[in-house]
Amino acid sequence: MKTEIAKAREKIEVVLSGAKIEKHTNSKYNENEYLDEYITSQIKEVAVIDDIAIVDGYTFELDRSVPKIGEYIGKKEELIFPKVSISGLEYEVDYRTAKFTITAKEENNGISKIEIIQCGQVVDSFTYENVKTEITREYIVKQNGTYTIKVYSKLKGIAKVEVKELVMAVEYSPNGNEEYKKEHFSKVIVKEDSDRVKSIKYQWTDSLTEPRENTFIESCSNNSIITGREMTGTYYLWTLLETESGKKNICRSEGFNFDNEGPNIISFNFEKFSVDGISMSATAQDMSLGIVRFEFYIDDVLMDTEICEKTTQIVTRDKTITGLNVGNHQCKVVVYDLAGNARQMIKQGTTKLYTWEKYSIEVEHDYKIRILGL
Repeated sequence: MKTEIAKAREKIEVVLSGAKIEKHTNSKYNENEYLDEYITSQIKEVAVIDDIAIVDGYTFELDRSVPKIGEYIGKKEELIFPKVSISGLEYEVDYRTAKFTITAKEENNGISKIEIIQCGQVVDSFTYENVKTEITREYIVKQNGTYTIKVYSKLKGIAKVEVKELVMAVEYSPNGNEEYKKEHFSKVIVKEDSDRVKSIKYQWTDSLTEPRENTFIESCSNNSIITGREMTGTYYLWTLLETESGKKNICRSEGFNFDNEGPNIISFNFEKFSVDGISMSATAQDMSLGIVRFEFYIDDVLMDTEICEKTTQIVTRDKTITGLNVGNHQCKVVVYDLAGNARQMIKQGTTKLYTWEKYSIEVEHDYKIRILGL
């Protein structure tokens, strides 16, 4: 028996030596599907189940990262793999989603986890407490491709299902941005079957409610960069994709935060300071980008500037302007946020010469002086 095991090991080791060369010379190589196909194409009596290679009825651990063969596990008939099957693949009426049913069972050791894998990446997983009864789970997908279902027990079971009739989904890069800016951009990407795309239309909205098809007006092509501007608040990029066969799909990005409005001026007051001066006080706040500067004007002439360290808190700045002519003046404050958005407020202020209509001085016995007639 040891001789048969050694012969089986030698067979797979020879094949994996060739796979190492493929790894460094073939750009299409990967340690998953490509390696499996390479092994099965080189040996007649071989099977690869997850990380186990079965040669001539003998099973070995498979280290995919090298690749190389690890320890001998046992005869094929001695191993207990979880039973896993896929059934009921159905497409929704609009062909935007599909669903299938996963059935799994391992009554000896129980099932601890189920993974859904696409393109070598785990896209979803479900954990269990070594369940020994049959597990049935319906799963919904939104993209075409081959899905590998991996069921974990003491050993692993695998099943695959191919989804290929869905309308392609649009991806966004970047997909949303929480930073407040005057404008944002996002690239519209159709990765799968892009040659089947007939048209892509888009729009920005500040609602999570899906827009009607007839509201999409602007058009773009695959890999176009869409820029949003002149908006304030959280907006979403929506796309309407239509295939050559007439199927349609509406997709939405995550939220982008825009700010194209100046800070909120809470108050702006003035008071007569002296014969030729006016004191102004402005209070403002910008919850998005933060306040960075106050500008104070008299009669549309910039008189002074107050620079602030960027803050989203309430800010008050006071400024006294002297050297003015006696009379009425237009007082104005302009407040800026970090992106250069500005808001202003205007009020009329007055300088007035102090006058004495009459006065008298009384000297009291305690030598205090009282001025009357102000």
